[in-house]
Amino acid sequence: MKQTLIPLLVIAAIVGGGILWWMNLRPVQVTVNGNLESVTIGTTVNQIVSDEGIQTTAGNYISVGGNVLAEGQGYPYSVTIDDQSMDYDSGSAYKVQGGEQLSITDGADRMEDYDSEVVEVAPKLTMDSDVGTINYISQWGYPTIKEVRTGKESGETADGEIYQQGQDCVISVRDVEPSDGRKLVALTFDDGPSEYTQQYLEILKEKGVKATFFCLGAKVEEYPDEAKAIVDAGCQICSHSYSHPDLRTSDQQTVLDQLTKSFSAIETATGAKTTTFRPPYGDFTQKTWLLTNGIATVAVRWNIDTEDWRQPGVDAIVSAATSSVKSGSIILMHDGGGDRSQDLEALPKIIDELQDEGYEFVTISELLQSDDSIPDDIANCDATMPDDAV
Repeated sequence: MKQTLIPLLVIAAIVGGGILWWMNLRPVQVTVNGNLESVTIGTTVNQIVSDEGIQTTAGNYISVGGNVLAEGQGYPYSVTIDDQSMDYDSGSAYKVQGGEQLSITDGADRMEDYDSEVVEVAPKLTMDSDVGTINYISQWGYPTIKEVRTGKESGETADGEIYQQGQDCVISVRDVEPSDGRKLVALTFDDGPSEYTQQYLEILKEKGVKATFFCLGAKVEEYPDEAKAIVDAGCQICSHSYSHPDLRTSDQQTVLDQLTKSFSAIETATGAKTTTFRPPYGDFTQKTWLLTNGIATVAVRWNIDTEDWRQPGVDAIVSAATSSVKSGSIILMHDGGGDRSQDLEALPKIIDELQDEGYEFVTISELLQSDDSIPDDIANCDATMPDDAV
């Protein structure tokens, strides 16, 4: 029995030793910088660099801002294994198994230690032009959430990882250009509703045309039936602020109150929701847009001013409204703010003359819809700010 056991133990030792040699001591071949080398399995890249005498230039020790703090004190070499770049710690400690292709090149820079914090950066607001009858939000703003690093040695600060890439808010300013070749024009009436509103609506109905009424919130509350009649007639109602202050010189709370109160008054009286308005005096600056907090999306001006508020006479109003019209024009008239008898007499003549020239009268929303470059939600005049926009 003992004679049989001894040979078995010897065989086991030989086999076990062979397995141990196969797993840990056998030679394997790897390619190093294009040269085939034979090394022991499990040899680290760091040992190969040392054994083969591979010469590389170390990177620099740099600040978080990329400035050199000390030359040649970066990582001693860079490692790519089978076309996969590795960081220095992982690459240098990698144990070869055979068959790998190693690329050992100059070392990368090593960054100083730093403190890190996550910050949220608000978007900016820009206007892409200074001239145009239509201002609208063509791109909503979203914040950027990013890492900011502060170097422990240099004290410098620099951006690190971007966790959420934001975008600026963009106000597009332009004239409407109908895309289908139709000759379109928009009649608009400011400062109503008033005791004249129903007479305007009767003329529009008789002529078979539509218009847009930019109404004051306070007047909507005073004349709710007339406001409702505008919508019932198939015309469009939008805001002209609540009480007609100059929003360019107003503080933020005034701007917000003027818009929200007028939008609310219109919806209460008519059921129509709108985020479109005509700024009093026709101007709305970049600064004022910033004060709106996204509650307004379209500001409508005009490119034909009848100056009817001067009461220059019927013929003068008709001439002003018709003499320089082109497709996409927006004509300014008034519903409230004084005696509108000249306007009532001029309106049928304006409609007849422009219809004879082939023009079709449309609402502001219809005019915007005719321009393929204007987004649908903006053209509907009731767009709202997305929940995650700022």
